Amino acid sequence: MSSLDVRLPAPASSLPRIALVAVLAGAVMVAAPLAAIASQGLDPFDRLDALMLALAGLVVAGWGGYRLGARPLLRRDIALHLDEAGVTLQGADSGARLLWPDLARVELAWWEIVPPYVEDAEHLPVLRLVAHDDHAIAVNGAGVVSGQLARAFGISPPAAARTAVVGHGGLGALQQVLDWVGSHQPDVPVEVGAPPAL
Repeated sequence: MSSLDVRLPAPASSLPRIALVAVLAGAVMVAAPLAAIASQGLDPFDRLDALMLALAGLVVAGWGGYRLGARPLLRRDIALHLDEAGVTLQGADSGARLLWPDLARVELAWWEIVPPYVEDAEHLPVLRLVAHDDHAIAVNGAGVVSGQLARAFGISPPAAARTAVVGHGGLGALQQVLDWVGSHQPDVPVEVGAPPAL
C-alpha cells in the first residue's frame, strides 16, 4: 500500500530571535544594577544611574515579552498523511481525517494572509481539502486557531481544520502532494491557482 507523509512548513517563525534577545538583555540590565545597589555602597548619583539602567532594562524586557506574547498564530508546521483510504491533516491545534469518497476536490490557491496569522501581510499558498459535506467530517482537537481562520476566511470551522496555510519553503512538499493525488487518486479533482502577480 502506497502512502505519503509530508511536513508543510509554517509561514511564520516559531520564536522571533530579536524578542528573545531583548528579554535576556533586559533581564541582565535589571539584575546587574540592582545587585550593585544591594552589594556596594554607591553614592546617591550612582544609585540613580543604576536605577535608570534597571528601568531601561524593564522597558527592553517588557518589549521582548510583548513580542513573544504576540507571536503569529501560524507558526507551527502541519503534518499531512495520504494513503489509499484517505488523507489526514494535523495542524497546530486541530486535525481532520477525510476518506477519499468524502473529498470533493483538492485545491491549491494563493491567499493574502495578514497579521495576526503572520508577521507581515503576504500572499501564501493555501492547500484546502474540500469535502462534499463539511458537517460529515469529524474534527479533532481544540480548534482555536482553525476557528479564527474560519471567521477570517468566511469558511466553516471543519473546512478551516482541513486548510493548510503554507510557507514559501513548502512549495516542493505541496507539489509532492499534488503529484501523489494525481497518480494514486486520479478521480479526485485537483484545482491549482496561479500565484498572484505582485
